[in-house]
Amino acid sequence: RVAIVIDGLGRDLAEIDSLFALDVPLSYAVLPFEVETPSVVAALERQGAEILCHLPMEPTNGEDPGPGALRSAMGDLELRARTESALDAVGGAVGVNNHMGSGLSADPRAMRRVLAVIAERELFFLDSRTSARSVGYRLAGEMGIATAERQVFLDGDPTPRAIRAQFERLLGLAGQHGAAIAIGHPHPSTLAQLAELIPMAK
Repeated sequence: RVAIVIDGLGRDLAEIDSLFALDVPLSYAVLPFEVETPSVVAALERQGAEILCHLPMEPTNGEDPGPGALRSAMGDLELRARTESALDAVGGAVGVNNHMGSGLSADPRAMRRVLAVIAERELFFLDSRTSARSVGYRLAGEMGIATAERQVFLDGDPTPRAIRAQFERLLGLAGQHGAAIAIGHPHPSTLAQLAELIPMAK
C-alpha cells in the first residue's frame, strides 16, 4: 500500500481538477492562508477527499515559508494562536503536515506547543521530514497522537527521470515494509508522470 500526499495546495484551484483526474485516492495538503485556500478546501470537501493542513514552519535556509508561518522565536501563546488560526482556515482537515520547517521541526519546545493543539483537535500528524533533525514524529508518538513520517519526496528533482526513479523507490519501500508514504507537489511534470505511473502501479 502506498499513500501519496500532494503538498502546497491553495494557490490555484485548477490544480485540483488535474489531481482528481488521476482517479485514485490522494491526500491533499492545503496551505492555510493562500488566495485560493477557501475555494480549494470547498472543492476537496465536495469530493470527500482527505485534507491535511499544510502548516507553514520556519526553515533553516532563510526561505520564506509564506503567510502565517510558525517560528522558533515565538512564545507559547503565539505558537498556539497561529496553529489554531491555520487549522481553522483549512476546514475539514483530518491531519497536519509541515510546510518547510527544517528549523522549527527540530525545536522540541515549539513542536510540543504545536502538537498540543493538534492533539486537542484529535488530528493526525505527518512529519514531512524536511530535516533529519526533526523531532515531530517522535514527540507526536510520545504525546499519543496518531503519527507517521514521509519516506519519499517524489519531485525534489522535478525532471521526469528523477520522478520516475522516486516513484519506483516508493513502490520498493512499500513492497519491503508493507506501506510507504510519498510527498509530491502539483507541478506539471509531477502530474504528467503520475498520470503514467499510477495506472502501471495499480
